[in-house]
Amino acid sequence: MAAKALYVAGRFDESQGKASKIGLEVFSRLRPLFDFDYKNGGSFRELEGVLARIKEYKVVFWFADVPNDKPKLIGAIKEANPPCLLITSKRNTEGQYTVPDLVYHALGIKSNLFVEFTSEQCQYKGRVMDPLGNVFLDHNENFALVAQVLGKRVEELSSFTRVSSQRAGERREIPDENDFFDLVRAHGDTFHELIHPHPEAANRFFGNASFRCERGFPSMKAGGLVFVSRRNVDKRFIEPNSFVAVELGLPVRYFGDHKPSVDTPIQIALYSHYSNARYMLHSHTYAEGAPLTQSIVPCGALEEANEIIDVFPNQNEVNFSINLRGHGSLVIADSVAQFRAVRYAARPIPEIHPDYAKDLG
Repeated sequence: MAAKALYVAGRFDESQGKASKIGLEVFSRLRPLFDFDYKNGGSFRELEGVLARIKEYKVVFWFADVPNDKPKLIGAIKEANPPCLLITSKRNTEGQYTVPDLVYHALGIKSNLFVEFTSEQCQYKGRVMDPLGNVFLDHNENFALVAQVLGKRVEELSSFTRVSSQRAGERREIPDENDFFDLVRAHGDTFHELIHPHPEAANRFFGNASFRCERGFPSMKAGGLVFVSRRNVDKRFIEPNSFVAVELGLPVRYFGDHKPSVDTPIQIALYSHYSNARYMLHSHTYAEGAPLTQSIVPCGALEEANEIIDVFPNQNEVNFSINLRGHGSLVIADSVAQFRAVRYAARPIPEIHPDYAKDLG
């Protein structure tokens, strides 16, 4: 059965608004894929009524054009319906927004995918991107193809496995791993320089660090716990209190009041597979000279562990770096010393994937 979806396009104002021809063209191509409710233009009050029912939908295409003097409403979608897939748009016909502007806007509204609309010699074009700066279709005037690319990526996003997390008990003591903490702080300076040039990046800290302890308490020696950095922690200032104890198993069960990184399920799966792994460091930069995974997997999707294991299948493998296509990198090691030789480079933003749409159209 097709997922329940909402498609909103066109202009919404104090009168009857105006339907969007491009919006209709894109919708006509997407229509067979989902069980749609459709609204193309109308009054602002009607748009507010649509938002009131937003919890009904698993997928939301929100391409509404709203006057500047009206609330944008879009920021409330994920607040009301956090699990939904949100696909949005951003008009950039005068080139007033940079790619980082677009990316941080998408991150701010928790959009999973978006279309940038540009104009050249009165010809509209669409570019399909995600909040990590991946371009699935570069500027293209064929909106039937834009719709096909959107449909393909939304179906992929719908198929990825998300693992829930739940509090398992009171906070556990964090082992003394000062050498690792020092190493993460040192690399954190590099990460900050490479991925934080935009003003809106000041309060966003991508990536995470984790370790498991082979000394100390018996439960730690037995491999019963791993320690993962909390969400949105600045790696330049990481300390023991920045970590959360997590059981080595899925779903994620953590101890204390702070949730661990969204990448925790992937790293739990990898610790379970690679028996000699003791430390992991994930960033949204690329590690120089490292191999690349095959697919573009979003942050937190369990399939990323499979992508890594496909490249390094040996369970005894350790001390390697891998680049996660369209995402960043992960270093897995059995000692802190192994991290010191790793060199990082910024991911290209935008990161264009020209082959993504080659079989479409």
